[in-house]
Amino acid sequence: MHSRRPIPIKALAKSSLFSGALPRLQRSPSLTEGTRSSSQQPLRGWKVSTQSGGDSLLVALARRCIPCSSGAMKVPLCVGLLVGVLVAIGQESQPFVEYPEETRQYLKRIQRGEQRHAFNGDRVLGEWQKEARSALLKMTGLARMRRDLSSFRPVVTEGTAVEVGGAYHRSLCKIETEPGISIPFYLLVPKSPERNLRFPLFLCPHGHDRLGLHSYAGVFRDDAHREKILGRQGNIAELAVRRGFVALVPATRGLADEVLVPDPKGRHGNRPCRAQLMHCLVAGRTPVGERVWDMQCLLDWAESHPSVDKSRIVMSGNSGGGVVTAYTAALDERVRIAVPGCSFTSVVSPEEFIFHCDCCMVPGLRDWGDWSDLGGLVAPRRLLLVHGVKDGLHSRKAVEATAALVEKIFAATGVPDHFDLRWGQEGHRFYPELMWSFIEDGINR
Repeated sequence: MHSRRPIPIKALAKSSLFSGALPRLQRSPSLTEGTRSSSQQPLRGWKVSTQSGGDSLLVALARRCIPCSSGAMKVPLCVGLLVGVLVAIGQESQPFVEYPEETRQYLKRIQRGEQRHAFNGDRVLGEWQKEARSALLKMTGLARMRRDLSSFRPVVTEGTAVEVGGAYHRSLCKIETEPGISIPFYLLVPKSPERNLRFPLFLCPHGHDRLGLHSYAGVFRDDAHREKILGRQGNIAELAVRRGFVALVPATRGLADEVLVPDPKGRHGNRPCRAQLMHCLVAGRTPVGERVWDMQCLLDWAESHPSVDKSRIVMSGNSGGGVVTAYTAALDERVRIAVPGCSFTSVVSPEEFIFHCDCCMVPGLRDWGDWSDLGGLVAPRRLLLVHGVKDGLHSRKAVEATAALVEKIFAATGVPDHFDLRWGQEGHRFYPELMWSFIEDGINR
């Protein structure tokens, strides 16, 4: 399994500029690390404390930058170090957003919530999960959908399979998940000389990309689309099928061109996903509930597919697709491994800023709990959180604090190695190189 040791401050500690002791660098108790390349900023995620003499890190750096062994000043190097440290510390110390004080206090008061199903360690895990999951089904509107659609049977129409590069077969299919709602999806199956071979399933809902299912499946509209997606490794389903997974790539309701809810007159900001939210709220639903419903209908169908090993189901999506992944894994125990990307964080920041898009909101969620409890519903199955250090949509501090709470729940179940948080070096995108070892270790056990 992947190492979870703290990041060493090699770049600073080994510098010839420092002959004496440096201020102690204390790891935030919320921080866990997965893969880190040598280029990652070493101070992010750390707290800086002072020595008994009271020197701050910047003061210590400045004092050691003045002389050098030859008697000359290493000004460029010193300035670079000082500026780099200042930027790193400044980024961590700055609030994610700022509200007027009256507004902040108002938001803090109303967004605290009752936390009725927050995990506190006093309950038997299974009992807590059962009650919390039942309450979440009602809050998302899924319980109502199950009741209203109890007599409906989804219908799948499979498309013609085409061979791609001698490696796999791809077909464009559709599934009617409720009357009049047809969700297109790609089915990618590895090509194999063995008959009756069953593969693990990789279900990957996309986020706010109107060409999302095509992007994930590696089906590109033009060269510009291809360059954009391949440049950020966004063809995740194609990558999965080449590693021996059957990949299901559905259109995400309200986000893909094929299943948008129009916004006539731009009343909802010309944002189809927000229009979907508004119509759902009127009907006692949520977009989250509708999207999870679609995923569960697909899982029902996939379980009986002759190429699918239903005991090895993996789910992963990025951004809004990560939100769908997190909720589906929390509510459906068939998902053995969940890898939500650039999405798993607290509902609000310490400043009370809401991180997720309108369409990802579940009314009253803070009365239920928070995203850490959502992660706790996945235990003791496997959960990997992946984020990018340059993702401006999320706060690293909030992500790590949430991950620390999830980690405690997994530790309480006796499987701490079934959970991890890993950081990529770029922004809001997939990081396949951080995912595969966790996934393949889990499905092969």
